[in-house]
Amino acid sequence: MKAIAKLFLWEWKYLLKRPRTLILMVLIPLFVTFLCGESYSQGYFENLKMGVVDYSYSKQTREVVEAFRQSPYFDIVGYYNDEDEISEAMKNGEIVGCLIFPSDFTRKLQQGQQAEVLLGSNAVNMGYGSTINLKGSEVLGTVSTQMAVKSLVAKGDTVQDALAAMNPVGFYTRQWYNPTNNFSYFLTFGFVAATVQQTLVYFAAISLAREKTSGHLDEVRAITKSSTIQVLVKTVVYLLISLAAWAACSFVIYRVYGIPMRGEMMVWLAYSTLFLLAVVAMGQFFSAIMPNPVLATSLSLVFTSPSLVLSGYTWPTLALPELYQGLAQVFPLTHFVIGYRNVALTGCGFEAIGQEMTVLGGISVACLLLSIVIWHLKMVHYEKKKQPAQAGEPSEVESAISAEQGESVAAEL
Repeated sequence: MKAIAKLFLWEWKYLLKRPRTLILMVLIPLFVTFLCGESYSQGYFENLKMGVVDYSYSKQTREVVEAFRQSPYFDIVGYYNDEDEISEAMKNGEIVGCLIFPSDFTRKLQQGQQAEVLLGSNAVNMGYGSTINLKGSEVLGTVSTQMAVKSLVAKGDTVQDALAAMNPVGFYTRQWYNPTNNFSYFLTFGFVAATVQQTLVYFAAISLAREKTSGHLDEVRAITKSSTIQVLVKTVVYLLISLAAWAACSFVIYRVYGIPMRGEMMVWLAYSTLFLLAVVAMGQFFSAIMPNPVLATSLSLVFTSPSLVLSGYTWPTLALPELYQGLAQVFPLTHFVIGYRNVALTGCGFEAIGQEMTVLGGISVACLLLSIVIWHLKMVHYEKKKQPAQAGEPSEVESAISAEQGESVAAEL
């Protein structure tokens, strides 16, 4: 127990002498938290700039344009002569969408026929394209119904009869857990969790590998030669740092930006701790198998970089090929996504995240066991290299010194 406490303090002393690591582990996730919180605080796109080409300039077309102008999602910036000007305006960034009325638009309306309007968007940005298609269709549907009702009322029908004739089946929609389609609910936590994972696994991947290259391995082994204690103590230290950073980020997300937490805090704390433990354990594994910190951090970056895509935040995991669905299960972030949505957004308890907690626990245990075994084998090899050779033969260290001396003598000659 004394050795554990001493190694624990030694690790903290090492980090405090190099505060950059502690600062980066806390400040980088907080920076991303404020960045995402401010960027996504609106929850939807607004004032999307739209251009208009009107070949049938009339009261009806102006009515449609005005409906778009009144919507908070759109901003009508002006009229253009033709589609070529619209295309050029999109290229220049003047507009991201357009309304194009054909020349027979008004005539068809007056004849009681269906008139069409082109709702266009610059879909280079998928968010713009989907918003224009969805919200633009809602605006056009509302205006279309209003025009039809006015026409029927003008012919003598009552408003109720006209509405019934236009919409014989009425409906309304309700969205559970995210009624306003606020994408900050899932994007903010997704990017923050990905940042925490990237930062944590990066620094955890250095923790073991650095001891040998920095020349502090003998000091660590003077405290305890137990590979198990060395790995577990470092795991606890980095887990505590990550928990502090995660708590600060979670507070900002909930209190400052109002993203909901509908589940019990105890469930959320237990799940978050298990997620962070899996990330630290993975970093320890990278640190144990690599010969130096550079290769350890490089491996961690290569391994975790695709996790945001495969985890299901930016694209549903079920839509991926089966091979990638299987690969996604290796990343702790994949299982965090499911747990976050079940706990934070829908308010579920442990019963809804049991499988994910089991997987995260399995990743943690497997990585820690492998780290301990590999690090133990490395320490055994390290001790053998330090022991003088039997039968008077020089040790590897002595041989290296003799070789260097020989080269120096040869150079002088």
